[in-house]
Amino acid sequence: MDAQFIEQYGAVSEQVAIAMAQGAIVRTGADVAVAVTGIAGPSGGTAQKPVGLVYIAVATKNNVICEQNIFTGSREQVRLSSVAK
Repeated sequence: MDAQFIEQYGAVSEQVAIAMAQGAIVRTGADVAVAVTGIAGPSGGTAQKPVGLVYIAVATKNNVICEQNIFTGSREQVRLSSVAK
């Protein structure tokens, strides 16, 4: 993934989460890969991408899914919610 891809969609985006998970499959040969990108806070959010926005992508060699989540709470709570999902 090059910098233009991140510039186009933003580091916190469904497209980037999917690209990270697919890239991990290609680069490692793993059967399954998970990628997470988000804004844990307490700052950094915008109206379009609020604090707590987290994309979680899961890829296999034949498929990829990505889920958008909005978690609430402190930075630690957002991070813990992301890994518990």
